[in-house]
Amino acid sequence: MASGQRTRPGSFAYNSRSKSPRDKALINPNVIAQRSELAAQFRSAHPFQHVTVENFFDGEFCAQLLADFPSFEDRYALNEMGQVGGKAVRMQVRDLSDAYRQLDAYLQSADFLTFVSEVTGIPDLLYDPEYIGGGTHENRHGQTLDAHVDFNYHPGTRWHRRLNLIVYLNPEWEAIWGGNLELHSDPWDVRNNRKIDIVPLMNRAVIFETTENSWHGFTPINLPESRRGISRKSFAIYLYTKHRPAELTAASHATVYVPESLPTEIVAGTTLSQEQVQQMHARFDGMLGQIKFLYQREIDFNTQIAALEGAINEARATQKIELQGYATQPEGVRGCWPDGWVAKRFGFVFVPIRAIRSVKIELWVPTQIGAGQQLIFDINGARFSHTVKAGALSTVDLPAKFA
Repeated sequence: MASGQRTRPGSFAYNSRSKSPRDKALINPNVIAQRSELAAQFRSAHPFQHVTVENFFDGEFCAQLLADFPSFEDRYALNEMGQVGGKAVRMQVRDLSDAYRQLDAYLQSADFLTFVSEVTGIPDLLYDPEYIGGGTHENRHGQTLDAHVDFNYHPGTRWHRRLNLIVYLNPEWEAIWGGNLELHSDPWDVRNNRKIDIVPLMNRAVIFETTENSWHGFTPINLPESRRGISRKSFAIYLYTKHRPAELTAASHATVYVPESLPTEIVAGTTLSQEQVQQMHARFDGMLGQIKFLYQREIDFNTQIAALEGAINEARATQKIELQGYATQPEGVRGCWPDGWVAKRFGFVFVPIRAIRSVKIELWVPTQIGAGQQLIFDINGARFSHTVKAGALSTVDLPAKFA
């Protein structure tokens, strides 16, 4: 790696002999050389696959990221309820500074993605140019993050979310100040939950796989009075793949939070201090906020579902099959989607205007249908069956005789 050099405040550049940032590694070369050891640590880690990496970036470059870290602005600190909170997120990484533009260029390079794939064993990783949920994160005194699993599909591309990579930018931080990253085995099971703490120290990176069991969060930030002017700073990027092993694939969901339980030190007969009372109020306020958010989300989802059901029912009410012969269709079909595919139970009403000697049904069966499956036809009390042939167009002649 070419040596970094300071140019002017708020900028960072490699010397004139260096390659472009897209081709030049910003990761500490000692880290790259240790990728095999990091891969072994990642695979064997508990409570789920992760690895902690010290001095992740080139030291001078990391210092410049801190120097260019954006100031806290209320418009970037709105929570799920639309209220200004203690966490500010900037996803517009390329707008921050030259150093962050260099970082963005490197994060999408083959060298970087290949390195992360070698460490984690996950091939074909994809960079997110939108930094959905990522970018710079700043958390102030009092802020916390309940244990959660992340949303599992990119909202735009529908790629599978596979990895979180977080680099901390805190040159001074004590474990007793809180804000420590916690990795949980199962926060729903308070008695048996196992967790580890990671202090968010400067240039320390954490890479972990995002699954339905990768529960993580951070403890409440409780800075001493003299240090209230600082905050917990980090940079995060989430990596994706187009496909995912079936056993790791789940239905699409948003981020799922588990509110903090009652502090273990509170037992029968405990006299609460003023600080404990404030903590309890904060926890209950957080729980009520989450319940309100989930309630509103359920209303929004149900509204969308009702609108879709209405559109489908309207389409069904007017949809007719291609019927030929001496018969009419007084109403729409049941179990046939607007795109022409049919459900497990499909039906329609026809009224003969002459006596019927037989009913012929023309079928097209897709190749994905397994062999040996049967269609059952019920026509005005008479039942017929037909074994389907996959990938074929055929006509079924049913000896149905009606007036």
